[in-house]
Amino acid sequence: MRLDATRRLSWTACAVGAWVVLVPAHAFLSGPAEDWKSLYNQGVTAIESDDLGSARLFLERANALQPNNPRVLLALASVYFKTGKGPRGLQKVQTLLGLRGLDFRTLMAAGQLLMGYGYLAKAAEAFKLAQKIAPATVERKPSPVYFAKLFADLLQESKQNQEAVEHLQRLVTSEPNDPGHSFRLILMLARTADFGRSYQEAQRALEKFPTDPQIVLGYALACYFTQHTDAAESAYLRLIQMEPESDQPYFALGNFYTDIGRFDEAAKDFGIAVSKDPRNYLNHYMHGVALFRLNQPVKATSELRKALELNPSHADSCFWLARIALRQGKTDEARVEFERTIKLEPKHIGAYYQLGLLYARAGEVVKSEEMFRIQRKLNEDVHKGIIAERMP
Repeated sequence: MRLDATRRLSWTACAVGAWVVLVPAHAFLSGPAEDWKSLYNQGVTAIESDDLGSARLFLERANALQPNNPRVLLALASVYFKTGKGPRGLQKVQTLLGLRGLDFRTLMAAGQLLMGYGYLAKAAEAFKLAQKIAPATVERKPSPVYFAKLFADLLQESKQNQEAVEHLQRLVTSEPNDPGHSFRLILMLARTADFGRSYQEAQRALEKFPTDPQIVLGYALACYFTQHTDAAESAYLRLIQMEPESDQPYFALGNFYTDIGRFDEAAKDFGIAVSKDPRNYLNHYMHGVALFRLNQPVKATSELRKALELNPSHADSCFWLARIALRQGKTDEARVEFERTIKLEPKHIGAYYQLGLLYARAGEVVKSEEMFRIQRKLNEDVHKGIIAERMP
């Protein structure tokens, strides 16, 4: 069985749900490396540029200097969630919620983050704390109906998730020879943030279906979710042994190495995926991004342009070409590519952010303000107006 149905999943399942995008109050700030505010701002900038590996490093260093700073905790939690490190993200949010004197916006942002990643009970806790202090902390007090609907939505989503899990469990029992049911149950448990059960189900499924590619993939993901990194790597390597001529296991392994910051190995595996199927634009795209992170701009540019030849509407390829041009000091070229990005993807938050900076540096204040206005509006649409800002 080929992994066509799970190609996208192998790339996205490690980040189930939504994540908090942090909106800039101004441009880059400078400061010494040991300045936690500077580290925080660099981490936020990396998030907005979709460089989550760098974001994690900056924010972890900021967190070491300021272990109880709410904004640092929230930003770091969002990165952990985004990169599949759910338990670490939850730990940071729990630390956050245990602090005194939290404001309404921070509590709401924490609730939205938790809700997006399936921690519904913990999200309700954050929202209840926010509800208690809302009258004293916001100009326009949310009505009781707002919170009633919010809690009703949480209850409904929790009920639907539980019903889905129970349905899949019944299918696993009634049709025990169908590995697809076990695979979907593994992923559904992960989606509801029940990573421990997801891992246990994956272990059972692997014992029963040791040669089924989707089960091996599900096991790899469950291992990653629960920080069994060595076991996850072994499972991805096993996929390659099972389907050595397919590009897809190499693509999945490349994503795994990217998530844990092993970019040399990620680039190697994406390169093999390209050789196995040079017609797939995603192989070229991910290879190009990995090469960019290895500071190989010429090769990265070549791969990203190949991705665009195969899929001219792929906005993210334009975005990374723009980032390469920006790093090379080619601001005019970068500007063109960022503008092309938002034409292809009008909701590309990172591109609006970068354009805002470029227009500001060029003295085009009106255009810069417009880019940041659109970015803020997009964040409001995604996160219902809850925005965490860069530190002053």
